[in-house]
Amino acid sequence: MTSSLRDLLPFARGEVPSDLVIRGARVANVLSLEFEEVDVAVARGTIVGMGEGFEGREVLDARGSVLIPGLLDGHLHIESSCLTPSRFAEIVVPRGTTGVFADPHEIANVLGAAGVRGMAEASRGLPLDVFLGAPSCVPASPFETCRVPLGAADLADLFADGTCQHLGEMMNYPGVVAGDREVWAKIAAAGDRPLTAHAPGLSGRALGAYALSGCDGDHESTSLEEGREKLRRGFWVMMRGGSVAPDLEALAPLLREDPARAGRCMGVSDDVDVRTLLEEGHQDAKLRRLCARGVDPLAALRCLTLSPAEYFRLPRRGAIAPGWRADLALVDSLETCRVHRVWKDGVLVARDGRLCVFPDHAVPPALLDRGESLPPLDRERLRVPAAGRLLRVLGARPGSLLTENLLLPPRVEEGQVVPDPERDLVKLAVRERHTGSGRLGVGFVRGLGLRRGALGASVAHDAHNHIAAGADDRSLHRVLRALEELGGGFVAAEGDRILAALPLPVGGLMNPGPGEETARLLEEVDRVVRGLGVEGLHPCMALSFLSLSVIPRLKLTDRGYVDLEGGGLLGLFED
Repeated sequence: MTSSLRDLLPFARGEVPSDLVIRGARVANVLSLEFEEVDVAVARGTIVGMGEGFEGREVLDARGSVLIPGLLDGHLHIESSCLTPSRFAEIVVPRGTTGVFADPHEIANVLGAAGVRGMAEASRGLPLDVFLGAPSCVPASPFETCRVPLGAADLADLFADGTCQHLGEMMNYPGVVAGDREVWAKIAAAGDRPLTAHAPGLSGRALGAYALSGCDGDHESTSLEEGREKLRRGFWVMMRGGSVAPDLEALAPLLREDPARAGRCMGVSDDVDVRTLLEEGHQDAKLRRLCARGVDPLAALRCLTLSPAEYFRLPRRGAIAPGWRADLALVDSLETCRVHRVWKDGVLVARDGRLCVFPDHAVPPALLDRGESLPPLDRERLRVPAAGRLLRVLGARPGSLLTENLLLPPRVEEGQVVPDPERDLVKLAVRERHTGSGRLGVGFVRGLGLRRGALGASVAHDAHNHIAAGADDRSLHRVLRALEELGGGFVAAEGDRILAALPLPVGGLMNPGPGEETARLLEEVDRVVRGLGVEGLHPCMALSFLSLSVIPRLKLTDRGYVDLEGGGLLGLFED
């Protein structure tokens, strides 16, 4: 690197023309938190000079615009967009994103380490840097069934061959706090690499115990108080602005109170679907949202550029300065962040909302493995005999990943507990799809608003077994069978009739087609589901989190009800 930078000295001294000179733009300097009126010269993918008098083989008059560093997303799961990496890049790069730090634990639960390597292969050659985290919790907890569990030795291999750059979010927070040897062995396998965290609701001594692990980049703060405590205890606060977890707004006062905190904060996506990306944007949308909440625009920009680069220890990225990588975007202003042009390594890759380069959309064979065949599913297995006075119910909260552990009187007909849509109480089922076990967890959920029919998905965090909610067993059974027939996806049905579907043939998580078509099909499923009574902007995604056992409190997996804070597996009834 040093010798190659030495070769750039003639450009820096202005003795020879640079490849590109951007003139007249206001330069957003996230190093000093100020705007500069300087020209920027670029040669061989590197910023070589800032000031006046530079000549270039290409000179761009950018008067009236603002030049910013390429935007970075410090934590997301590409699979949650329902897009393959190349299709994801097709959408986010024109919006100013030039790098993402992605945890591929979704595909890892489905395909193991081979799936992680497949995501790495699918990400090569894109006009987007994709830095993968080694999935630390596959499965997320002992109560979820994945295809191939990943141990410390598997993570060490992913680091050794260069597939992964950091440790993916350490979701087993009870194991960290309790000193579980396997959990701590996974942390040790990462060596001195960045260790991302997952510590929802932890406070006081438990938070301090978790902090000892070194896992310090946490995206689970949902309140200002939680974010403030984590900052004080040495964490980097990743402010989540996903499709169903809009915590960014709750945490924005951290930066409004003190812009200097931008040095320990990031704006991240975690889980964001294709419709949100197309309709609202990616990191550009987070910049707009932070500015709208009164955050200093330059501090907000730092959270989306320099802070993630510093956290993940990538030198000379995330800012505009001589010797730094020429990942740049030209926008109208920070507050509105309409992106006109994007450069990756000094090459123009997007202009006016469209890519100027054309990535290969071929899907690596490793990502197309469908795994074991599922055994036949008899509808009788969905029946729930009444066996107690009170029924345990998963309480869903609109707009939140948190759930409740409820005890409600059941509706009983002919000795069977049946859905009661009038009370917003419907049946929930999770079917194991990876090993051919045929295991089926059945429970009930309140809070979806489903009045009739059923909704199902193979996107069911984090193990991604088949999940379905139904107002009657017939519709529920049809949805579960359709998921198998499609090879995964989102499905809505009523009775024996399929009403809408989005196939996700890549691991049951991603569609290889254009983002606009994937979004159209997803919107059609969501529209139909709203007609069945489900409320909210993203009903498909809301369903997908009802099996995620590492988010408090009650969840349903193929093994039954799980409440990690309440002792693990729980029964359907209490007297």
